[in-house]
Amino acid sequence: MTMVHFDTKAISRKAGQSAVACAAYRAGDILEDVKYGKIHDYSRKRGVMSADIVLPLSLKALGVSVDREMVWNLAEAAENRSDSRVAREWLINLPYELSEKERHTLALEFAQKLADDMDVIADVCIHRPVMKLPFDPDAKPSSKRLREGEENPDPRNFHAHILVTTRAPTLGPNKTLAFDPKLKIPFEWSNKKRLAHDLPSSMKEIKRIRKMWVDTANVILAEKNLPLMDARSYKDQELDQQPTIKMGVEATAMERLGITTEKGNINRAIIARNKMVAEKNHQQGVEHEQRTTSLRRGLAWTTQTNTRLPIFIGDTKQRADSTQRRIIDTTSGITWATERCQKIPNGINTVNNRIKSADDGIKWATDHTESLPKLIRDTEQRIKDTEPNLEWAAKKCENLPKRAAHSKQWVTANAKRAGRSEHIAAEINQGITERAKPAPSPFDNEYERAFHERKRQIDQKTRDAARYASEAEQNTRRIKADTLDKKKVLAYRLLTRNHDSKRLRKGRNDKSEHYPEKFDYRQIAILNEFAHSLGIHTIEKEYLEKHELVVDMLSLEVMQNNLAAINILVDNQKERSHNQTVTADFYDFIAKVDKQRAEQVQQYQTRLGRNDTSRVTATIMTAQPYLVALTKYANNSEKTDENRALAEQHINRTIRLTAKQYEVAYKGLDTLMNHDSVQKHVRELGDSLGRFTTDYAEKLSGDDLRSINNGLKVIDTGIEISNTSQRVVTQNSAQPTYWEFPKNCVTAYNPLTGE
Repeated sequence: MTMVHFDTKAISRKAGQSAVACAAYRAGDILEDVKYGKIHDYSRKRGVMSADIVLPLSLKALGVSVDREMVWNLAEAAENRSDSRVAREWLINLPYELSEKERHTLALEFAQKLADDMDVIADVCIHRPVMKLPFDPDAKPSSKRLREGEENPDPRNFHAHILVTTRAPTLGPNKTLAFDPKLKIPFEWSNKKRLAHDLPSSMKEIKRIRKMWVDTANVILAEKNLPLMDARSYKDQELDQQPTIKMGVEATAMERLGITTEKGNINRAIIARNKMVAEKNHQQGVEHEQRTTSLRRGLAWTTQTNTRLPIFIGDTKQRADSTQRRIIDTTSGITWATERCQKIPNGINTVNNRIKSADDGIKWATDHTESLPKLIRDTEQRIKDTEPNLEWAAKKCENLPKRAAHSKQWVTANAKRAGRSEHIAAEINQGITERAKPAPSPFDNEYERAFHERKRQIDQKTRDAARYASEAEQNTRRIKADTLDKKKVLAYRLLTRNHDSKRLRKGRNDKSEHYPEKFDYRQIAILNEFAHSLGIHTIEKEYLEKHELVVDMLSLEVMQNNLAAINILVDNQKERSHNQTVTADFYDFIAKVDKQRAEQVQQYQTRLGRNDTSRVTATIMTAQPYLVALTKYANNSEKTDENRALAEQHINRTIRLTAKQYEVAYKGLDTLMNHDSVQKHVRELGDSLGRFTTDYAEKLSGDDLRSINNGLKVIDTGIEISNTSQRVVTQNSAQPTYWEFPKNCVTAYNPLTGE
């Protein structure tokens, strides 16, 4: 039996939903939401196989033409309440056994029935399961690959989202579409109102529509000899099966990521129970079949022991049948003979009639034979009368060749005379023409034709130039309009960049692989810097007022000087992919040096001790070679500008982090349990601090110096001032105070003993 999945839900403003947004998402389309002033772009959504608008037959007959954006903007405009239902969705599964064309035909057929039944407009979108490539730990992160522990959806999950209006469509002037804001379709009424109008409850209506879907699908399934759907519940079908509960979007996503959920556990228990019941039923069926086979064998044995009786019965029946056939044959022969005897008098009459007809023919031939000699004599006389006329005609034809030859000579002579006359006439006409030819004049026909042709060419070129100028002007206006529209979109995206629906949310472990359509953290930093350079501070409630101002700011010079931010606003996914490709070399490099640093930290920590202070100290000891490798990479002219900039950023972050680590390491000395361990840590910290502050003095900020100084307060008692190049600024001094300490300061102070 083919699975039946049939669900419905309301699209409501109370839940923060928009009919235009829902239609754009399900159709994978770009729709402008006039009510909210937004553009919903889901053109990159994968898995959308088709999207069709289905009108009720009453509108089709009138030749009404609508599109998706018009329908759902009108549906939104017809609702005035803040909690209105703006649309309703019907979700149906499509049998995977059918072809793509058959599934499409089935979905449209059901949507047409739904539209005619409810008098609504339906938006039918067919989705397929989006399958990802297998997980590969060596491949680059991609939304097209499964994450570790994630599973692909069921490949048989072909389904259709049918979004319908909640109001009946009407026609305005010039056949324009409209919705009556005072009239909801009966399906959207409350049960109390439905009862007052003698209508069944909403639940019964849903069951009726579910039955209509099952009947529609079973027609094509029966034609293909496929298992049919059954709209009844397991209980009504008398099946000992328990239905699973609805998982929902969140639980399904967590289960695909390998996270166990309570709903998933319930469904797994139900599936296991149903499997046990099915296996039990199968075992009972096998036992029933075995009992049936045993009974059949007993019946065969009983039949075999009584074989003689059927033989006798069969022989007797055979003889009776033979006798019956002979009786039937004899009866048939008698009937045939009787019929032949009855036909003999008719045959005799027929023969007599034929004999009479033959006698009449013989008599007619005899009469005509007697008049034949007279006809022969008349013919001979006519031949004799014709002979004199033939002789006269022969004599007349004897002179015919001579006359023909004479006539031919006369015709030839006349032709020669006519030729000479034409030649003489031509010479005379030529002389007259030469003498009468006028002098060339600018007013003759040829000159006039040339003049008009030249004028026509000039006029044509003038018209072409005017047309080209008009087309160029139209193209310029169109380009300006397109540019303005694009700048409006860019300005809108820039102003709403920090909205939760546009960017990855901090503190929620959001990743660009999960939300590829959102701005990632790097892109948000670039966009914030660009916005601050323009003097823009995003305020959600005022972004419409600032929209036009930002559009005016986005001049060609501004966009050329900020190409990185513009590329992010135009297509953040393409920019992210390009950035990943360009910066792949740096991230490969940083992964390599991070691995080397981790190995060195492990070695130093083994020597220092297994505690947090030792781990931080070991990390500080590896900072110097780590920064050297980064600096060398940043100064390599063969690397791209993007990679060198990333190296510089990484250097600055490492310096900030190392300064904080000095503070943590010095403050952690009092957690060490023995004097030798303290001396060892102080020695390593002092040596590395001298090199660190010497090599990166220019890059150390005031905050970095204050962090280091806060840590040094642990050992500041008893430190002798010496002539070294190291200086650390105290945190609370009005004027900077420089602490000078020698490299052998490790014996100056013991925070455990106070000596």
